[in-house]
Amino acid sequence: MIPPRLHPVIVGAVAAVVLFWNLGGAALWDEDEPKNAACSTAMLDRGDWIVPTFNGRLRVEKPVLVNWVHIAGFSVAGRNETGARLGSACLTVGTAILTWHLAAILLGPEAGLLAGLAMAACIGTALSGRAATPDAPLAFCTTLGLWCFVAAGRGRPRGAPRDPRSLAGCGCALGAAMLAKGPVGLVLPLASFLAAEIWNACDDAEAVGVAGRARLVAARIRPGILVAGALLVALPWYVAVTLRTGGAWTEGFFLVHNVGRFAAPMEGHDGSAVLYYPVVMAVGFFPWSIVLAAALVHAAAVTRDAARVVAPQRRDGMRLLVCWLACWVGAFSAAGTKLPGYVWPAYPALAAITADFLAAWIRREAPSTARCREPGPALDRVMGLAWTILGLAGIGTALALVLLAPSLPALGRLAPIGVVPVAGALAALACQRHARRGWAVALLAGTAVLFVALLAGAGTDAVGGARGARHLVASLGERPGRGAWAGFGTIPPSVVFYAGDTIEPLESTEAVTGHLRSRPDAHLLVDSRYEMKLPERLPEGFGVLARRPQLFGPGLVVIGPVRDSAPPTRPEPPLAWNTPVLPR
Repeated sequence: MIPPRLHPVIVGAVAAVVLFWNLGGAALWDEDEPKNAACSTAMLDRGDWIVPTFNGRLRVEKPVLVNWVHIAGFSVAGRNETGARLGSACLTVGTAILTWHLAAILLGPEAGLLAGLAMAACIGTALSGRAATPDAPLAFCTTLGLWCFVAAGRGRPRGAPRDPRSLAGCGCALGAAMLAKGPVGLVLPLASFLAAEIWNACDDAEAVGVAGRARLVAARIRPGILVAGALLVALPWYVAVTLRTGGAWTEGFFLVHNVGRFAAPMEGHDGSAVLYYPVVMAVGFFPWSIVLAAALVHAAAVTRDAARVVAPQRRDGMRLLVCWLACWVGAFSAAGTKLPGYVWPAYPALAAITADFLAAWIRREAPSTARCREPGPALDRVMGLAWTILGLAGIGTALALVLLAPSLPALGRLAPIGVVPVAGALAALACQRHARRGWAVALLAGTAVLFVALLAGAGTDAVGGARGARHLVASLGERPGRGAWAGFGTIPPSVVFYAGDTIEPLESTEAVTGHLRSRPDAHLLVDSRYEMKLPERLPEGFGVLARRPQLFGPGLVVIGPVRDSAPPTRPEPPLAWNTPVLPR
């Protein structure tokens, strides 16, 4: 039995291993990471902490908290991948520790430790928790708000009004969440609190009728304090950016990237309203998701507690967690635009629910199978199925990595990672057969830590290393002066970040020629699909400096000043205008 005083140390250490191992090894991913990071460097260069811009234009997609987090990371680790991701990783360690304490308060110390480990060591945390995106700040702020809400009622009689100071802290945390992702940072947590208290009020004999229950709920959670605290933190920046941009940022963010994203899919991010997020959580919460269905059935039994075997505090806590999970998943399932990271703030509740199920199995409690003829053996069969799923998932992971090896050789070398879930499943099944349930769950936790840490530290580097933008810019050697860059075709955000400059988009061959003749250090980034549209002859002294494929999307070509006397280092495919590839 691990002493409870060591639980936060263990959770924090596990989260640090998962999040900080090779944090800056992989190039910035996809479009979001480099776009957020480039926006932050532009704000830092201008000394402007209010108006976010990207590539010389107003950026209306996200509020400013992620940029402030990046600026703090850059000041510690420099303007690189580590600096961009450092703040997210630190905040995610905090989220895991908050999850531990939250579950410990609501469900007991054993469930608290397992919840913290589940939050720290799952695939979703390994991806979103290391990314230079608003997901980590949002998850931390909303989890902090949930923790403050629970703390506001701790030590008070059931149904009594919550502590106003803790509620004010909750509101301030949700205000910071609004600075991370907008209105959802306040609306969804507030909806969760209201739903849970309404649920509890339905069991309260003092609440008679709808009006009586509404008054009781309002007295318990004091929504005015929550909203006031949130506006106190968030409103000053929203007002400032509205005034500075003449309302352009506010209109673009709220109408396009809130109302528009909810009403219809944007940028091809859509999916089934029923199946999308269950599948996302099955993958993102792996390996703990092997008991996901059983944990949700268990949660339903605890919240209903028809047999009256669950303590009221635990039942009410489980109701709050269920409402939190349902509000996040339900809201984004109804939205037109869907992305896996949207529901990551629901993972602390999912981790606590799963932890309570596992802790109950260890104690041989079975509220979910209380009506079965043999409750204990029924749960043992469920866990046997779970270990089978874990082993099959390991085999599937190894096979998938082998199949990806021809296109990504680095991933093929990671195939042995699949052995970890297989070995963990076999060992846990053996422990269960010898009635050592605690050891079986400990093996699940160890498997999760090892598998997710290896996948995060080595797997993301293998994929990120295949992306061309970082190597493309690095191969140029000395960077050109400010304003030397322009682009023809699609301009990947990653090149904007790694070039450290604004890349002006050009629309015609005449504009390309004009740019190259405008200054001797002019550089042109070309989407390989646009090569045939370039001028037949480049201005004298200019040629291809570098050419790189990308893992996703078209290849990239850089044209700039060449040294005619230097021989090419390796053969390159000829371009349409037959210009040789020469090094700088």
